[in-house]
Amino acid sequence: MNGKIDRLKIIEQAEKYVRAGRLKEAITEYERLLEDDPSDVSINNIVGDLYVRLGQEDKAIKAFEKVAEEYERRSLNSQALAILKKICRLNPGKLDYFIKMADLYTRQGFIAEARQEYLRVAERFLRQKRVGEAIELYEKIARLDKDDLNIIIQLAALYKLDGQQDKAVNELLKAADLKISQGRIEEAEKLLKETNKLSPDNIRLKLRLAQMLRLKGQAGQAQELTRDVLSKVPHDLEALTFLGDIYFEEGKFASAKEIFTEVLNFYPINVNARYKIGRINLAEGNANQAFEYFEPLINSYLKKRKEDKAIGLLGLILTVRNDHIPSMEKLAEIFRETNDLEHLEQVDEKLLEELKKIGDKSKMFPYYTELIKFRPSDERLMKEYRLLKKELMIRDEEAPGGPQSLSTEEEEEIQAGLAQSDVYLQEGLVRLARRVIEALILKYPADPLLKQKLDYIDNVKPSLSKDDLLRKIEKTSALETQIIRPAKARVEKTIKKKEESDLQEQILSEEKVSPIDLFTETGIIPMISSDGREKKFYDLQENIRAELAMLSAIYVRQKAGVTTQFEKELMTIVSDFKKSIKEKIPQEDYQIHLQLGLAFMEQNLIDEAIEEFNLAAKDKSLTLECLTLISHSYRLKGNAEEAESWLNRAIKLVAPGTDQYFALMFDLGMIYEQNKEFDKALAIYRDIQSWDPAYHSISERINRLQSIVRTSNNPAN
Repeated sequence: MNGKIDRLKIIEQAEKYVRAGRLKEAITEYERLLEDDPSDVSINNIVGDLYVRLGQEDKAIKAFEKVAEEYERRSLNSQALAILKKICRLNPGKLDYFIKMADLYTRQGFIAEARQEYLRVAERFLRQKRVGEAIELYEKIARLDKDDLNIIIQLAALYKLDGQQDKAVNELLKAADLKISQGRIEEAEKLLKETNKLSPDNIRLKLRLAQMLRLKGQAGQAQELTRDVLSKVPHDLEALTFLGDIYFEEGKFASAKEIFTEVLNFYPINVNARYKIGRINLAEGNANQAFEYFEPLINSYLKKRKEDKAIGLLGLILTVRNDHIPSMEKLAEIFRETNDLEHLEQVDEKLLEELKKIGDKSKMFPYYTELIKFRPSDERLMKEYRLLKKELMIRDEEAPGGPQSLSTEEEEEIQAGLAQSDVYLQEGLVRLARRVIEALILKYPADPLLKQKLDYIDNVKPSLSKDDLLRKIEKTSALETQIIRPAKARVEKTIKKKEESDLQEQILSEEKVSPIDLFTETGIIPMISSDGREKKFYDLQENIRAELAMLSAIYVRQKAGVTTQFEKELMTIVSDFKKSIKEKIPQEDYQIHLQLGLAFMEQNLIDEAIEEFNLAAKDKSLTLECLTLISHSYRLKGNAEEAESWLNRAIKLVAPGTDQYFALMFDLGMIYEQNKEFDKALAIYRDIQSWDPAYHSISERINRLQSIVRTSNNPAN
């Protein structure tokens, strides 16, 4: 007999025993099945119910425990919760089951239910004088809602009862802070007096007492008490900040500036100190210095997509000094990035006005170029632009409004570039197409065809699927052969051989900037830039990109079995290509290996990308970025385990609580979500939500996952 027939016969026999009321014999039959599969939730559940009918509750609970454990192992928390409820009804005196049930409520996001269960068990622990175990449960409740005053005060009382004075003091100070924030000053003062009895020399307590004095209008006494704290702990950040804020509010700017400067000496990324010194400089009329202090804050806001706050800081400077060019340049940069063309035009106009006053003609040129795009029929603007172009001796472009003749070679170069971009667009390689056109625009900035093509590319979304890509490969290959190569051959006749021989030297001499933040404690980079412009990454030569595009096309076709005999030697082609790259790029030039890895990734050559990222990671300034990219590469390969492993290595390199940390944790949550480990993803997303409720629509993501979990986990009967 086969196993399946035996199993069916055993189940039939067991059901007969149940109908006959012979429950013990039925259990014996079912337990024969459990010998083969002890974790069978259905059979264990039936056995548990039969033991309940026999009144053997201990044995029933053991069977149900196996069911609950198996459901938990499978992350079926709702089913596990239903079984635990059955166990709790059978043995209400076993508190461990109630705690487990509350833990499962917590995992599913049912905070009110979890809180209720924890409190119920904690009260029973207290009646049994099991204070330590009650404290553990109150700590869990406090983590569920950090602003629950009642829980904080009760936890403080329990710590005091248990002899944990320091922890009691910390909780009382938390409660006092919450009451102060709610304007309940008298209640806060009572808590502080109670805290003073426990620990009169506590530094945090003294600062809260100073805060109370300040709220009562006794600023002098508050300052004196704070200075007393600083005499004992000279560089305490909270004390320095509090004292500096008092000076600032009272208009004692010299004293405030001295304090906040000291803060920045020891805590260079402190946002409050940087902001306050910037405001003081504005009050003193020093717009340039204010901009230097504000710029890192502005850049941090822009990274978080909080453009309104960045614009607000620039507005403070321009309110004091409306001719401040660096602030206007930064404002133009923001409007350009957000595509706010109406305001960008206004800022460009104002910038030109101020640049004319100081005679900085080289800076005027790009703003004229931008304004002409907005107002191509403005004759005055066009005339000024032409005069400026003549003064700057710019000859390699076509002036808007009056076409200039191009040489045959120049026209062929433009046509070749347009053809190449068309090929990339047909492959779905939008970014490559854009780079080809941008490179030509740098040389021929006013060519109408190039501008038209760039506008078209900007509206193309890189959303081709692999199937779409395959259907276009044949046409792409033909175009590469018939159009691009002959056109390039004609153009190359006009290019000097020296450019080719100098390629390696150009790559090696190009300035490279690490993308890793210099400071990891916040998203702010406290480095003052003289011109306020961001540095750009060096990009690899277009011929490398073109070769990669073709390799990608052949790679996808080979995987689908659509290859010519020539293309079947893909590994040889890739090997030769990599060899030629290695001859041009030194092993230790890590920045270029990073860029090459990005190029490989873009072309879906993931293994090659990982190899380049591993090389680039040897540069400590690139390690974090490379680990993150390797993790992303494994996600593209569908290997969630490796993706998680590499991302965890990256997370260890950043300080908890920083922008970088939460950005990496968000990626980890996405890996868990992709792997359907929704509980783990939810736990991470809730941490991110408590840090920044607006981060990447985190609340909507949490609600969606909770809905998925509730829908998929129907409680067992």
